[in-house]
Amino acid sequence: MRDSLGAREAPNTTGLLPDEPSKSPSTGRLRRLVLGGLVAVACGLVGVAVCLQHVPDFYRERIATGDAEIAAVGEHDSRRLLTKLSALHGAFVQPGPWEAAISEREINAWLRTDLPRNHGRLLPWGLAEPQVELGPKRVRAAVRVGSGLFSAVASLDVEVLLRDVNQLGIVLEDARLGALPLPRGPILREIARRIAQLGMVTELRRLDGRTVLVVYIPSTHEAGMMSHWLQSLALQKGEVLVSGLTRQGVERLRADVPAAR
Repeated sequence: MRDSLGAREAPNTTGLLPDEPSKSPSTGRLRRLVLGGLVAVACGLVGVAVCLQHVPDFYRERIATGDAEIAAVGEHDSRRLLTKLSALHGAFVQPGPWEAAISEREINAWLRTDLPRNHGRLLPWGLAEPQVELGPKRVRAAVRVGSGLFSAVASLDVEVLLRDVNQLGIVLEDARLGALPLPRGPILREIARRIAQLGMVTELRRLDGRTVLVVYIPSTHEAGMMSHWLQSLALQKGEVLVSGLTRQGVERLRADVPAAR
């Protein structure tokens, strides 16, 4: 009787209320995993943001010096480019040889002044301040995408060769948004589509382990009255040189002079 009536409950030494369930070890692990995942995502987002802020050196130099230079000589360089293109067109539509030398500085001056002022629709919405760098056999181009804090610089590195008379070969070596690599295949196909809209025939080929966009430039433009032949294309540091021949009629021109490579 004493045992049953006088027995007392054992003291609570756990520090928990009688009805409070104890925490299982798996709950703690789950919380740590969730917290670790959130930290990893936050670090990833910070990393992406830092990568998007990367600006190619050539673009930073041209944009940083562009304002001062454009104010002094930009308009002059832009007009000189238009004068050269007008003279080239005049020779292009007449029988005989034609050639032109166009500098990187003239191109960038036109991109900074005349393009936004008089040809703004040529630049797709959301893009601004395009600039280029010319080097041996290649063109690097960059443009700002978006505006303010929500912007990044997209850049392309393209190899351009004249494979034969009126036949270009274009290889997209690199494409990036900030420092993040972009898929080159879709971009090259979009370049092909836009070139085809200009009336040229394009074809993607696999040559020497690389995907090459081959562009066939039509030789006739005036219903058979004239034929035009691009014979040389030389990309060098800071300049591009082109030369060719216009003939009366549409006879096939043999590539007697090797194409510049």
